[in-house]
Amino acid sequence: MEKLNTKSLRKGKEGEISFNKHGHFWLDSGLVGLIKTLGSIDTGQVTVRTDDAQLVLSGPLDEIERVLTTAYNYMTENYYNLSTKKQKDDLSSYNFYYDEEKDQFVSFPKRKSMGIAEVIYNKAPRPTEGMVKWEKKYEKKIEFGGKQVKRKRGVLPKEYAHLQERMDKFLDEHGIDVTTSGLLLNGPNAVMPKMKIELKSSKNKGNCYLCGQPSSQLEEANQTVFPLITGSSGLLSFNSNAGKPEKVCWKCSLLGKFVPVSGFYMYQGNHLFAFLPYSNSLEKMVDTYDLLQEIKYDDPNLYKNFNHPLGPYFQHIFEITFAFLYTLYDKLLIRKYAREEEGDEIQLDLETMYDLTINKAPVEFYVIHAQKEKNSVPVKSAWPFKDTVYFFRLIEKLETETGYRMKSILPFLLDYTESSNEAKSMTRNRVLERILSKRSILDLVEKHVYHADLAGFKPLLDMLLVYENTLKEGEPLFKEEQDAAVRLGRIIGMAVGKSENGKKGDLYALRKTRTMVDFLEQLNRLQFKLGSNFVLPSDLYEGKLTHENFSEFKQFCMIAALNSYYYAVNPKKDEKD
Repeated sequence: MEKLNTKSLRKGKEGEISFNKHGHFWLDSGLVGLIKTLGSIDTGQVTVRTDDAQLVLSGPLDEIERVLTTAYNYMTENYYNLSTKKQKDDLSSYNFYYDEEKDQFVSFPKRKSMGIAEVIYNKAPRPTEGMVKWEKKYEKKIEFGGKQVKRKRGVLPKEYAHLQERMDKFLDEHGIDVTTSGLLLNGPNAVMPKMKIELKSSKNKGNCYLCGQPSSQLEEANQTVFPLITGSSGLLSFNSNAGKPEKVCWKCSLLGKFVPVSGFYMYQGNHLFAFLPYSNSLEKMVDTYDLLQEIKYDDPNLYKNFNHPLGPYFQHIFEITFAFLYTLYDKLLIRKYAREEEGDEIQLDLETMYDLTINKAPVEFYVIHAQKEKNSVPVKSAWPFKDTVYFFRLIEKLETETGYRMKSILPFLLDYTESSNEAKSMTRNRVLERILSKRSILDLVEKHVYHADLAGFKPLLDMLLVYENTLKEGEPLFKEEQDAAVRLGRIIGMAVGKSENGKKGDLYALRKTRTMVDFLEQLNRLQFKLGSNFVLPSDLYEGKLTHENFSEFKQFCMIAALNSYYYAVNPKKDEKD
């Protein structure tokens, strides 16, 4: 494996290198990644210690250099230099190198960076040891897998010509195509961002653009350090002492490349969504890393490193953010108890939730959205989600009070009348955006159920009622008005569904009314049309329906009416009403 470019150090000279917590989500995530990587390797004579503000490595400086080099190589091999199952299984797509010491050719699968690492560095693999340029390349037909196939071949220069026949035989036997510009020597090529370390004290060359600290070694500030920097003339500055935003120190450069260790990600087409746990406390971030490892998922195709249980078509930013947070809730924070009835009884594990979200310091999650383009994966947005305790308590309340898990509720927000998969879940994305930001979803749900062809949606209705009532907690009149609207809607829906004179269009006509007067007049017309099938108690909505609450009242009423209508025309679809 390629070594870091480092300055020479006098052997045995003692020293201490510290990496401070900067209060910046990206650099601090990288600091956690470095800390956890150091815990996975042999640090030898180097003492590693952390507190709430920094990581400190002490010992012989040449040993510290070795440890940082080993940690970097270990990290890039596990997070940048990756192969999918398909790449591993397709032996004919392998590359190869010549091991001079063992005098043999060795094949290896193609490599690429994935997930957060791809946002940082998505360039092609490069040689780790050495390479001899081909004299020329040509194409030939070979017999492989029982058929004739075309393969590219390379001609070795004179000093390696004695290997030509053996190399050609090796390539033909394995069906390998020559894709490199030369023969790799003594090791495979690898995906590894360039990195150099400066441990030797020398003249200060300026202040770091990111941390503001003086440094004897500076390099260009670019996307491999922090993806929101738009190249060497980036627009963002995080420290007033940094001056012109062009250069960063080697420490910030190193930390920026360790971020994939502590993050979670999921691809959806050309879009990448990533999640970074963050806290003001470094100790808390390290503890959180350990707790969150339980949700890590080893995807053979490398499209994600967590696996949510909510079903298909999760593809937009707020859907996937909700799915990630729900995965934490489902896998870490609830206890499930088997019961004789359908499904499991759930209970929030308050102790684990306390450890994750509050103990020592609050935890938030930075949400990052990036999109693949021709030669890069630029970040489109980054924002913190801070209401973790609220989210977990809300989901527990929705699931316990409705009796449904979210995987049984959220599919009702899909619109299968849309032709594209992307459009099918657009409404669900907007609904979940509002849930994450504690806003009403009533108007979105009402519009959705009358547009989508659902044929019943009781779990969604129950969730809506609990959620909206939770938002208005402390307002008892709202609950009374909501109950009256839902009861009225159920009576209307059942009457229209069971009457020979009733039709679904009656509900649409009632929904189109724009004022309370029009609404009541339409109700009277509906009573006249349906006759004895539609009887309204005189006190059902008196005092509950007002000009001020008409819009919300009607929306609750019409949602309940449509669900009850579906039940009336097909009662076997859902026995619970």
